[in-house]
Amino acid sequence: MSGNDTTTETRFCQQCGNEIEAGRLKNRPPTEANYCLKCRTDRRRQANLKYIWRPEYDEYLRQHYYGGLNRRFQVLNRMTRETGLPRWYIKRRAAGLGLSLHQDKRPWTAEEEEVIERLVGKVSALTIAKRLKRSEASVVLKIKRTGVSRRVNASGGYTMRDLEQCLGEDHRKIQRWIENRWLRDRRQGTRRHNGNGGDIHRFPETAILEFIRRHPEEINLGKVEAIWFLDLLLLNGREIGEQNAARQIDDDAA
Repeated sequence: MSGNDTTTETRFCQQCGNEIEAGRLKNRPPTEANYCLKCRTDRRRQANLKYIWRPEYDEYLRQHYYGGLNRRFQVLNRMTRETGLPRWYIKRRAAGLGLSLHQDKRPWTAEEEEVIERLVGKVSALTIAKRLKRSEASVVLKIKRTGVSRRVNASGGYTMRDLEQCLGEDHRKIQRWIENRWLRDRRQGTRRHNGNGGDIHRFPETAILEFIRRHPEEINLGKVEAIWFLDLLLLNGREIGEQNAARQIDDDAA
């Protein structure tokens, strides 16, 4: 081989395996390059992206992003916490995968509106949706348009399921609050087998308010049912204020 021979070793892209193209400078091969022009461009574009979406995120969404609003909300919370990606970005990707809830565009009938008016505040929006054979999202939107609170009137106390939906937490975390004696509960007195969860929990509103007042750091405002939470705090606060005012009037009269 002569000393004037400038032939260099052919190099292949580490990403796609294709031969690395000749450089632009005097048609010399880029012997120091590890990637072809296309892969270099893609990598540069990827490096400039504000948010990086990984293939395993798609798989996680396909496996877990389904069901009612509460479940989807919890999946979004977990992904935002573990990936650092914003909620809108994850929801947009879920929509691109065809996993988002589709709005029911059927017109509401007078009979359906009567069912909602009769059941709202007595059962959850999910129960109403199942009865009407509509999606939970469409029922929630319909109730919001009427301006009526969908907080279940729990004069007998909230069940564990009610509290899960209202606070956006699973039963294991609520059970930890009970074991720590932060949240008072009482049992309904049913004879359910332990395999079915045992006796039914009942949580009075006064116990929930006391828990929120004493342990506000345990409440995730991004998870709670907003209308229920405001009703619980504001309506009960107004009732307490009215009771104090009435007591003050009685004291003055005495």
